Amino acid sequence: MERRDFLKSVGIAGTLSLVGICGSRAAWVKKGQEHSEALRWNSEGKTGRLLRPFDIAADGQGRIFVSDSPRYCITSLNLQSGEASSFGRPGATVGRFNYPRGIDVDLEGLVYVVDSNNGRIQIFDANGRLKRVLGSIGSSGGCLSTPQGVHVDGKRRLFIADTRNHRVQVFQHFELVAVVGELGDGNDQFRLPTSCATRGDELLVLDSKHGMVKVFGPDFGYRYGFGGPGIGSGQLNMPQGIDVHPDGSVWVADTGNNRIQVFSADGKLMSVMGRLGSQSGEFQSPTGLAWHNGSLFVADSGNSRVQVLRENTFSTLTL
Repeated sequence: MERRDFLKSVGIAGTLSLVGICGSRAAWVKKGQEHSEALRWNSEGKTGRLLRPFDIAADGQGRIFVSDSPRYCITSLNLQSGEASSFGRPGATVGRFNYPRGIDVDLEGLVYVVDSNNGRIQIFDANGRLKRVLGSIGSSGGCLSTPQGVHVDGKRRLFIADTRNHRVQVFQHFELVAVVGELGDGNDQFRLPTSCATRGDELLVLDSKHGMVKVFGPDFGYRYGFGGPGIGSGQLNMPQGIDVHPDGSVWVADTGNNRIQVFSADGKLMSVMGRLGSQSGEFQSPTGLAWHNGSLFVADSGNSRVQVLRENTFSTLTL
């Protein structure tokens, strides 16, 4: 994206918002400060039943984190010890959630949560202590409208699927550096982007209303897309989640079709997994995906569970 295009997409008001309305919320919580509204671990160390898990992320310590939107909380499970905990409660003040959706973990173990209906990203340590808040509700650059997806790459760039603003916003060191896309039906335009991922120097965006994965280069220029709206193999129906396997293949939660679809690095269909149902390997509105240590974790939202694919076999994860 050229500088003039970037400034056009952000706008003067958006530029000012980075140091004004939106920027005022992007500040580190003071060290040692115990904010009265900060989220805390469940003192009983129990999580209860998942209601509608939306997204999944994993850290380098063998823990997975699951956003459970209608419970307004994040559930964590140590895959080695089996210890599970949760943090979160509803609200609009700093540290609380209003329908948390996308989630990711950076290389330092910080947990990034899309606080969707509050129009912001909240960042926590692995113990659920609030560290930072980024963004507020709006349409100017740096502000968000019902965001759904978040991704942090190895360069610690932050990508946000700003869903109802029909764009992806890119942050570096918590400063806005690019806005990718706008509302429309062109190759480089979106209708309700829901998730994003990176693969090398490429950005992959799940354009849900168009039923497509769109691939952008290092300058965020459009390269190619694949998929298309529909119910046939290789087509997508309001997809919500995407992740990239280490081999470069692209795995998509084809939510409206109740299945997982796998595409090669160049966008050719490789496999279709699942159908509507509640047995192992069946799904009801799957949303988030995460590859971790050779296993695929799937937020099987409508079935109120997380399924795990290991060695070509699905099983339900106990939380």
